[in-house]
Amino acid sequence: MKCSITIDGTPPKAIGLTKAALKSAAELFAAKSSDRSGLPFREVTVVLQDDAQSDEVHRGIMGVEGATDVITQAYEAIPPEPEGVYGELYVNVDQAVRAAPRRRGWSAAKELLLYVAHGMDHLSGADDHSPEDYARMRRRELGWLRAIKMSVLAFAFAALTAHAAADDYSYVEYDYEHWYADAQATVVLPQGGGRMRRLGGGTARLGYYVSDFLAAEASASWAEDSAGLGLHGLWHWWGYEKLDPFFTFGADGWIEGQVGPSVGWGTFWHFDDNWSVRLDAAATLGVNGGAEMVYSLSLGLQYAF
Repeated sequence: MKCSITIDGTPPKAIGLTKAALKSAAELFAAKSSDRSGLPFREVTVVLQDDAQSDEVHRGIMGVEGATDVITQAYEAIPPEPEGVYGELYVNVDQAVRAAPRRRGWSAAKELLLYVAHGMDHLSGADDHSPEDYARMRRRELGWLRAIKMSVLAFAFAALTAHAAADDYSYVEYDYEHWYADAQATVVLPQGGGRMRRLGGGTARLGYYVSDFLAAEASASWAEDSAGLGLHGLWHWWGYEKLDPFFTFGADGWIEGQVGPSVGWGTFWHFDDNWSVRLDAAATLGVNGGAEMVYSLSLGLQYAF
């Protein structure tokens, strides 16, 4: 049985998300929360608020001063109501508008939906008291946002709605996919046993996001008189904060024939939606001409189109 969702209030036009789209997304989040917890979600009201109203509810329910992103209030079933989850989500629209610019590739609409997902997660019994619990909730909730693209198609972002003439944006789909390119200075470190001296060079890279966490990329590198090519996957695990760590995995090879699997770690520092500083540390195992590890460090700028 689908959870009954009520939206109290109307999203401001500046957010670019309709009431119908918000309700569709909330229904999906309730279903995901129910599947995870095994608890049937019966009725949930999503109350849209500004900072002043959020502060008032925060004080009244939790005894804490100040506005916050989302506050949850669960209720017991009243006979003859069936057992299950009943509650309210108090969602701060002002907070969503402020927070969205701090995340890369984000919008106020998506930030607001994240708050609703987080509130539904809390209603199912999840908590974020420890950093590990917070990270698990964040990964799960971002996965629910990705599911909207495939199942609900309920995103209607301000950048799109500003140019649209229709009044109903419930079925506008946000496109996560985009290209990026970067250029880095690269240092190839000496191998074990001193068989290779330190080399300086550079790396150029072209990538494509296949989801909001996973990208595929091709690279070309050179170090003095040697050149190589690589194919990699890049996976974010934290999200689109300013400091954004990632893993890489794939293969690299020198043009003269030495090819091997490669793994790495790195981080972005996002200046804005387009420009980022990128740091990579990688290790490649050669499988032609001997099993030798080659280590590299790269630092440069990346531009997302």
